[in-house]
Amino acid sequence: MEAANLLKDLEKEDFRILMAIEIGMKRSEYVTINNIKFYSRYKMEETLFRLNKVHKLDLIIRNASKYEIAYTLNSKAYDLLALHTLVEKNVISQLGPLIGKGKESDVYSCMDDNGKIYAAKFYRMGRASFRNIKMYRDLVGERGHLSWLYVNRLAAKKEFEALTKIFKLKLNTPKPIAYNRHIVVMSYLRGKELVYYKQIKNPSKIFRRIIKQIKIIYQKGHMIHGDLGEFNIVVSEKGNILIIDWLQWVPNDHPNANTLLERDITNICTYFQKKFNVESNVDEILAYFYQ
Repeated sequence: MEAANLLKDLEKEDFRILMAIEIGMKRSEYVTINNIKFYSRYKMEETLFRLNKVHKLDLIIRNASKYEIAYTLNSKAYDLLALHTLVEKNVISQLGPLIGKGKESDVYSCMDDNGKIYAAKFYRMGRASFRNIKMYRDLVGERGHLSWLYVNRLAAKKEFEALTKIFKLKLNTPKPIAYNRHIVVMSYLRGKELVYYKQIKNPSKIFRRIIKQIKIIYQKGHMIHGDLGEFNIVVSEKGNILIIDWLQWVPNDHPNANTLLERDITNICTYFQKKFNVESNVDEILAYFYQ
């Protein structure tokens, strides 16, 4: 990743300038030089010098169309800020290769100083567009200025909180390690999403494991995934399962809880029936949940 390679090229003054722009972006998409100077607490000469440096490194976007020149961060700069903080806190020391790519996130392997391997999930909501505005509004409420930084930060926070709640249930779910800005660091299971398997050993057993795990999370964690399907169930070679992507979870007393739970169960039942010829009954499974 390009951002990780740039970490060593930046000085603390450069990070301070990027953070000054980040603060300003809470109020507007582009931040004027005077506001960057104010938030960074630098003199104008130092502010301009640092802005010129990070602009040349392609970390900020310049807007000269209005009466005053202004800047905004790009995703590379935001990656840098989050990675810098995680490295400073000794959460990770190295970033590895890309191991997963979705519509709204990228997942990289990473390592800490002790050689432990984790997964680092970078939220990229709004990468395609902000067309799915309802989902973003669910995260940010009726905030006037919809900053993609803020949306991704809230997405990471929501998933980290979900993983923390679920991990306490002692299931085979990712252990949340840390999060900063739009990055969530969690334990790593060697495997791949269910959708990428042409065949699996004992699909009926895998199906039962999935249903049992969803039930425990529903009854003891009081949570519903809300977007469950073959793309967010990871299966290891040994048949261990890992339910991922908890961004759209809702509490089980949510007004739409029954509908969302039924949809999750129906998705899994339909997939296993079509792909692996595993027969099941959605109504019977739902009755099992409500016992």
